[in-house]
Amino acid sequence: MKTFTQELKKRDFYKYDCGREQALAKLDIVYNEIGDLETKTNNFGHTAEKFGNPNLIDGCIKQAEAIKAEMGNMKMLWDHINICQKTFSGYLANTWEKTSPFEMEDEVKKLMKTLKDMKVDKRANAYLGILEEIKKWLIFLPLISELRDPAMRERHWNAIRDKVKSKFVVDDKLLLQDVYSLNLQDYKEDVEEITDQAKQEAKMEKTLAKLEETWKDIKFDFTQHKNTDVFLIRLVDENFDLLEENTNQASSM
Repeated sequence: MKTFTQELKKRDFYKYDCGREQALAKLDIVYNEIGDLETKTNNFGHTAEKFGNPNLIDGCIKQAEAIKAEMGNMKMLWDHINICQKTFSGYLANTWEKTSPFEMEDEVKKLMKTLKDMKVDKRANAYLGILEEIKKWLIFLPLISELRDPAMRERHWNAIRDKVKSKFVVDDKLLLQDVYSLNLQDYKEDVEEITDQAKQEAKMEKTLAKLEETWKDIKFDFTQHKNTDVFLIRLVDENFDLLEENTNQASSM
């Protein structure tokens, strides 16, 4: 039983690249093997009972139950991995325009919580594999939220293209799969810097538009200075205060 337990940790269903179908098939094999060991344990139990030591098999019984419990947990892990992978595949098939990053991020956070609440070996490669995949999405989706901000202009997209070394086109044919393959998590700081710049520039554009709207109808008064050919420019006091305020706004930009 000890040898079986030690060998069990080397089985493929502990590895993330095994895949769910193959993992479940291999788990079924373990259930059959543990059934054979339980039969042998019971046979030894009858013998031990005849010699007045029925408790000698208690350790084996507990070990068999522990193995079955762990296999049950591994099955639940692979079921959860399957749910995660199907969810991510569905995301990747979305077009850029129909992507809802905030809703998707909430869903991925729930997948992460479910994973962390599972009673499985946290050192298992299968656990670490799906954990890494979920973490990648939790970095990727906030970046998508930033990139989908209306402040993004073509010049900002060009800056992104230069960083990721790809000439992708942002249109109704762009899939999230195309963006995911750019490995934006490797350029997290660059993307955040560019999107932040876009937002700041958008604020400036809004302010400039407001200034233009304000001043397009304001008129200056021109009065002749005494008997000279010089004309003085005047504003009413209200507009003069507004001019000073707006000049400060422009200076700060």
